[in-house]
Amino acid sequence: MSERPDIQVLRRRAELEALREPWDALWQRCPTASTFQRPEWLIPWCRELGPEEVLVLVFRSPSEHGLVGLAPLAIHSYRGERLVALLGAGISDYNDVLAAPGYERAVAAAVLAHLCDRADDWDVADLHDLRGSSPLLAAPAPAGWSDEIEKLEACPMVTIPEGAGPDDLFSPGMRARVSRARKRLAKAGALRVDVADAASVDELLDALFANHRARWISRGEGGVLDEALRPFHRAAAAGLCARGALRLFGLRLDGRVIASLYGLAERDGLASYITGFDPELAWYSPGLVMLASAIEHAAREGARTVDFLRGREPYKYEWGAVDRWTYRRRLRHRGPGEAGRAGGRGELEAAVEAVMSGEVSPEVGLVRLLGAAGDLAAAERAIEAAGQAEQASDGAGEAAARLGALRRCLEERRAACATLVEMLGAHRDAGGGAGADAPARAARLFDALCARSEEASVAAYSLGDPALLERATREVVELLEGWGVIGEDRAVLQIGCGIGRFEAALAPRVREAWGLDVSPGMIEAARRRCAGLANVVLAVSSGVDLGGVPPERFDLVYAVDSFPYLVAAGEAVVDRHVAEARRVLRPGGELVVLGYSYRGDAARDAADVARLAARHGFDVLVSGERPFALWDARAYRLRRLEHR
Repeated sequence: MSERPDIQVLRRRAELEALREPWDALWQRCPTASTFQRPEWLIPWCRELGPEEVLVLVFRSPSEHGLVGLAPLAIHSYRGERLVALLGAGISDYNDVLAAPGYERAVAAAVLAHLCDRADDWDVADLHDLRGSSPLLAAPAPAGWSDEIEKLEACPMVTIPEGAGPDDLFSPGMRARVSRARKRLAKAGALRVDVADAASVDELLDALFANHRARWISRGEGGVLDEALRPFHRAAAAGLCARGALRLFGLRLDGRVIASLYGLAERDGLASYITGFDPELAWYSPGLVMLASAIEHAAREGARTVDFLRGREPYKYEWGAVDRWTYRRRLRHRGPGEAGRAGGRGELEAAVEAVMSGEVSPEVGLVRLLGAAGDLAAAERAIEAAGQAEQASDGAGEAAARLGALRRCLEERRAACATLVEMLGAHRDAGGGAGADAPARAARLFDALCARSEEASVAAYSLGDPALLERATREVVELLEGWGVIGEDRAVLQIGCGIGRFEAALAPRVREAWGLDVSPGMIEAARRRCAGLANVVLAVSSGVDLGGVPPERFDLVYAVDSFPYLVAAGEAVVDRHVAEARRVLRPGGELVVLGYSYRGDAARDAADVARLAARHGFDVLVSGERPFALWDARAYRLRRLEHR
């Protein structure tokens, strides 16, 4: 949907009540929206717990009746900063905007654009408890903003098999436990499970409050249903009950409620929000029976999932729950006067300084310097100028030693450096960026580079030296071994294999080593290098996807300095490759990206990787570490989750 919606800004919480019906209609249109985005949840939250002033963005389309989006925000003061947050934060397990199908990107982009326009009114946008599918995770941050995305909370979830009967809902062990507990309770009195309706909701809420409090007091803690929250929950429960979205259960023994479960009907599932039971009857396992009864009730209603919501309490996994993660995104705009600070030093000086400070190796620094200089003479002048400045400051320490190493790299490899200057120039001249012809342009570029120097074409910092390339290759192999992602029983696939240096190195260490590359010239060189290695498979790829690669075959998919070209080709290309990596990985397999982009913005790269992981069902294990002595790439390690 390319149409740009109109925006209305609501600033007073009292204005939300008039929006209730169109808000509900929008919620009904949003297939992934949770109960926590319903007006029956957020309007009582605003009235009982929220600020008087809100920042709710309402989106309408000129071509459609009703709302197409809603962003329920507010600006709070917290520890001296003005914080933008989603309404309901704190007691809502999932937060998000609402966006009608087809408007997700437009709504999320408009939210960030509005915040950009109002940048003087806030300091940090803290958007947390976002599910991986949230449009707010996918929207690019405005230029110059810092952007951090992190995994936040596990929300364990049980999947109910389609067509499951009563005996299929639980494992044999759990089924036996529930049966024993029910028999014990049946001997103690008459057992019944009630589900709240309009007439009984207050009674069952009172029982929930009492059971929850008693249970937590027995543990020496206060629980999460204190007196200040109860008016909100009464109003929310009444509203949700009227909509048919409340599943408030009470387990009665001889008429007295001994266990409670405050549940929410979530589309085709049940969300278990809060539970409680009488601790004096703990021997009878009333909480176990209550939860089993709620799951059975949900299955009879056609539910496919039971979401235990946030928290990794051990009992959740006894029912077969698997973690689904939420995410937190923190955005910070530049303060006044910051916009002009970037790029204060020239590229030549910055390249030399990176070596002298120890940020990068002399080899990597030399590549940066040659790329910025465009010829050997300019690079030599930059080194000489840095040396004179260092002498003037009486420098004779580590910085001077590193500068000397940089000078020797150039002097000892002048011919290789001259070739490298030509190759870097060809790289610049080839252009880049997105477009349908991006794979073809990359293929032509790397065919030409490979013909000039196979070693330098895959790692410029090797300076065309096979010994340096071998050292760089060994660093990567040692990292993969240290992470435990390669082994004799493992199958691995490289995206952008180049001349096959890793396939040759890994062949003795793995069961299968596959390599794909968009450049026919690179693949030809790789086949020469890997000749005679029966467990190596090499092929020319489309540069668009991993077409032809069988599903769920690999334990590791890895990319060494190839993702920067995917990033340059456009967001859709990167997204497709991560989706394809998930397709070809076995559950629990890993995606390792060494070098994500050439943008020079580590925070943005980490945010992009976190966003892609959330979207495609990966857990981020390593984000942005710099594990190499020779190469300056940052490492990202992702593990495929069994369920998205």
